[in-house]
Amino acid sequence: MTSRWIVGGGTYLEQAFRAWQQAHPDDTVEKIDVPQGRDYRFDLGVLDGLNPAQGVMFVAFDERFGNFKRMELMQAAMERGFKLESFIHPSASISAGVAIGMNVFIGAHAVIGHGSRIDYNTVIHAGVHLGPGSRVKASCWVENGVQIGANVDIGTHCTIRMGAAIQAGIKVGRGAELGWPQLYTSDVPNKTVFDIRYDEPIYTHEG
Repeated sequence: MTSRWIVGGGTYLEQAFRAWQQAHPDDTVEKIDVPQGRDYRFDLGVLDGLNPAQGVMFVAFDERFGNFKRMELMQAAMERGFKLESFIHPSASISAGVAIGMNVFIGAHAVIGHGSRIDYNTVIHAGVHLGPGSRVKASCWVENGVQIGANVDIGTHCTIRMGAAIQAGIKVGRGAELGWPQLYTSDVPNKTVFDIRYDEPIYTHEG
């Protein structure tokens, strides 16, 4: 029987593992914690002990380090020849013409509008509504209940926190974090951070 290995770390690893178990009760689903050293480097020896021909893999690591650590672990798995699957919760509503990349997580009761696109290694948590014609690019993290209008473009490595809503047609630049629980009605430049600890957004100017 083909195994499913859910690999990574932190609370999101447990969440993804339980979701896979619930959705595929008849399959062999194994949770594998990939340890990190003091310098936050992954100990990839646990991957080297698995045979890619005997199963498929899902990489589960949270949004820390701007979603880059999840991407790093995904790339390490691919270099070792593992096939990466995406997870779509059975209760999620996926409309026609939706494109979903590898190692994507779509949680319970998420609604994905027709013609939208979710690129690889992106996490869409429970209850998110993604409007038709929208695109969420690679390695993003979208928290529970976020509302995204039609024809929205969200750049790579973005983090959209709970309580955020994005008006139709808005473009969110790469590496941005929308942490204020509000409606965003204008385009967001690259690497802009809306942190609830501050009254003004933090802008990172690129050279």
